Amino acid sequence: MRAVIVPAAPALLPGVGGAADPLADLRERARALVADTMTKGAERLLVLGSGPTTAAWPVDAPSGAARFTTGRVPAGALPTDLEIGRLFAPATGGEQVLQSVAADATPQECATLGRELAAGPPTVLLVVADGPATLTEKAPGHHQPEAAPFAAVLSRALAEGDAPTIAALDPTTCDRLWMRGRPALQVLAAAAEGLAGELIADEAPFGVQYLLARWS
Repeated sequence: MRAVIVPAAPALLPGVGGAADPLADLRERARALVADTMTKGAERLLVLGSGPTTAAWPVDAPSGAARFTTGRVPAGALPTDLEIGRLFAPATGGEQVLQSVAADATPQECATLGRELAAGPPTVLLVVADGPATLTEKAPGHHQPEAAPFAAVLSRALAEGDAPTIAALDPTTCDRLWMRGRPALQVLAAAAEGLAGELIADEAPFGVQYLLARWS
């Protein structure tokens, strides 16, 4: 089991960030990290992100990126987090699976799914998640004083492969701090406990903590 954690930022999707494309560099770093991880022997990539329910999605599901531009989204469109993850999936390679985790899934439900994944075939998990979106006054959730300490704990946990700290994240606190992807990270914590962490990026250009990391 290996894992790559990429941000859940919609602006990573081509066209959503406009002509300025403010996350172009982060997008390329994420793409390179996934490609490098996939060359290390895994034949299966599982994209894991928050969604309306816990469910598997077809890999050829229609794009929902238009929700950020025209607002016209086709039926069956992917949740944004899965679409971001699919963006980084190599064009060639082994089996690909898209798995959403309900945004309100309990830590216990996440742990159950994580253990099921750990018992399955060798897999690279591509986990789509952000830290808090309340780091500055101009952040989507505006500023909350506890956001910065929370972000530091999350950054350290990903850098050190600290699964117990991630498993212990409180859903109510995560919701209050506008953290996106808490369930996906808690699935990771149960699926990949014992792996070493590597933090590639920890940035907050819009008051949202964007994290890029690898566990292996």
